[in-house]
Amino acid sequence: MKRKPSDIIILAICLIIIGLFFINGVRGDGDGVVKAQAAGSSSTTQTVMATPTPKPELLSASYSGPTVLVGEEYDKSYLTVTLSYNDGSSETVTDYTVSSDTVLKRGMNTIIVMYKDMTAKAYVYGRELLSISASPVKYEYGVGNMPDSKDFTVMGTFSDGSIEVINDEFTISPERLETTGKQEVTISYGGKETTCYVFGKDCGKVLSINVSYNKPNMVTNTKINRSDITVMAVYNDLSTERITTYTLERDIYYDSGKQPLTVTYGGVTKSINIEVIERYIVGIKAEYTGGVVIVGRKFRNADMHVYLQYVDGEFVETDDYTVHTRKIKYIGNNVVTVYYGDKFSANVVIEGTELIKPNFDYVSSGKATNGNDTLKIKTAIPRYLSEDCIEITDVTKKQIKKAYRKLKLKSGEYIAFDYEFVNADDELELPLTARITIPEDYDMEHTFLYYTPNRKSIMGRINKTVINDRTFECTIFKAGTYLLVYSESLVEEE
Repeated sequence: MKRKPSDIIILAICLIIIGLFFINGVRGDGDGVVKAQAAGSSSTTQTVMATPTPKPELLSASYSGPTVLVGEEYDKSYLTVTLSYNDGSSETVTDYTVSSDTVLKRGMNTIIVMYKDMTAKAYVYGRELLSISASPVKYEYGVGNMPDSKDFTVMGTFSDGSIEVINDEFTISPERLETTGKQEVTISYGGKETTCYVFGKDCGKVLSINVSYNKPNMVTNTKINRSDITVMAVYNDLSTERITTYTLERDIYYDSGKQPLTVTYGGVTKSINIEVIERYIVGIKAEYTGGVVIVGRKFRNADMHVYLQYVDGEFVETDDYTVHTRKIKYIGNNVVTVYYGDKFSANVVIEGTELIKPNFDYVSSGKATNGNDTLKIKTAIPRYLSEDCIEITDVTKKQIKKAYRKLKLKSGEYIAFDYEFVNADDELELPLTARITIPEDYDMEHTFLYYTPNRKSIMGRINKTVINDRTFECTIFKAGTYLLVYSESLVEEE
């Protein structure tokens, strides 16, 4: 069949298009294929970065309370201690320790606040009492009577410029008014004195007295508080007066139940019945005042305070208690239960922490000698211990010769010393890291430290970390006798 010219043209155009398509596939950049793959694929690759644990960066402390009288404790509820981290976050910490609980001087007192291995400073202003003044509430008192603290207004002037009413117990002399007329009275408080005047008058004969006890009851074996008794006298001129110089038949009651309270003044005696109850314990409370404790160690006895609460509301500190454990077992909060007998208990929370890197900015230092050579011993200690808490005592060669012979060395020099704590309770801080500086004549390569439990045998060699050619660090696990030995026969064990 004969083709039409139009069919030939259409066929040619189709061949050209097909040819261009193949040419583009061979010589082109293949964008069409890549784009098709990208459009058909939804898979992506993501990298998840672990969030780093924030690290403590700065400890800060501030005190926002009032000025404090020299010698008194400042209120720690006004002390804010903040720990800041390197990620910008912060937290308030409460289990810190301080260099002093009391204000020691007039003016600015610097308080060092310690938390773990960080320190900060807070400032508490101390004030002193400069003078006192006093004025009586009334001026006339019967001869034989005497105004007491309720009858005076006492004001104190302090070094910070403040003037305050003094409500504490101040002393008044004389004890009673002996004559009529103007009488000088001396008021004493805080090492300061002031005087004022009252007048004694003859009120005549005491006709009767009235007695009242201002508490619902009192407890056995406790001295009665005179401020809880009100005594009023009626004189023959029918005037009345509150009496402070009365006498009591007894001021301590040993038996419970209704008991007579007998008062005498001006030759007149009056008795009333009061209810006396047995003084017994109704509860205990416990407070831990120490810092964090390294896991595996025990908390210090001195940092645990236990108080017995009596029926009259008084708290009395006691050492007669037990705890289920003194050893701290966990990092973080450890609940320690305190027991008094088998009836009362209380809980305290103590924070446990990992072993803290020793800080040689705060050390207890000592020296030991064998008569010729001297070594220096510095122990990194917690800041709540005193810098002289560790005692280094020389041990003579005669005392240690049996232990030294156990080393079986042909030749050598040695220095023996006792490593002890002034306060035995401080041994709870062991193990501690010590830095020992050896004598100039000794060689670090051939010098080692040994522990002897009885000065007759050698327990073992103490591992050492060399700091420089004269100083090494080691861990002291026990108090007792140590032997620093220098000998060419000594080498590091494989």
